[in-house]
Amino acid sequence: MGVLAALGGFPATERLRGAGLMMRRTARPVVVSALGLGLLVGLVVGAAPAWAAPSTQVVQGDVLRLVSVADWDAASSLLPGQPVQWDVTVSAEAPDPGTVTVGISASGDAALVVDALECAEEWEASGCSGGAMPLKTGWAIPRDGLEVQLLETTDTEVTHLRFVIALAGEELGSTQVRVHARGAGESAVIGPDGGGLATTGMPPTAPWFVTGGVVLVGAGLASIAVHRRRMLARAVTAREGES
Repeated sequence: MGVLAALGGFPATERLRGAGLMMRRTARPVVVSALGLGLLVGLVVGAAPAWAAPSTQVVQGDVLRLVSVADWDAASSLLPGQPVQWDVTVSAEAPDPGTVTVGISASGDAALVVDALECAEEWEASGCSGGAMPLKTGWAIPRDGLEVQLLETTDTEVTHLRFVIALAGEELGSTQVRVHARGAGESAVIGPDGGGLATTGMPPTAPWFVTGGVVLVGAGLASIAVHRRRMLARAVTAREGES
């Protein structure tokens, strides 16, 4: 599977304000093509992905803060056989205890294969220092635009995700990939066209969900250990559900 990327142009920084919410965008969408195939993605990844000059998208709400990191310049010069990589960190500060659900969706006519990985700590250029937990491996992501849940966690945890995306075939077309979230009356999305926040109309006491990425600093060794145990439990549950 080969990929050649061409960047679309966006201002270096855009701010969208509405309903008291702000989004800052510092990344650009990427159109990836292989043998004439168009693939519109909101990520940057590779089997051994280049990660020289990553840029960042931030979606900030009253509760949710989503941050995605991608090396768009490297994506614009990928050679055949290289996938695309996207790091997304998810966190929130909710007034009341709740759960966080993270999902992903795709729409378009270019078939994609996705690896989705979770790390208990912030991703490094070399990978996950404590060992990554696979959420999806070699997954032919549905392209019906419907959100597929990846995981559910508590609002006190920070979720560090890495997506590795490659073309699965040689069909002409394009596909857009997004990461989703909602919670505490907000919903959010991050993808190739930026993203944003909206009021969902959910009551403050309702369970809530987060989509996108968030960067939290100083999680602490104890919370990392607890998060790893929860990651393990989720993986066991997922395997039992598939058997």
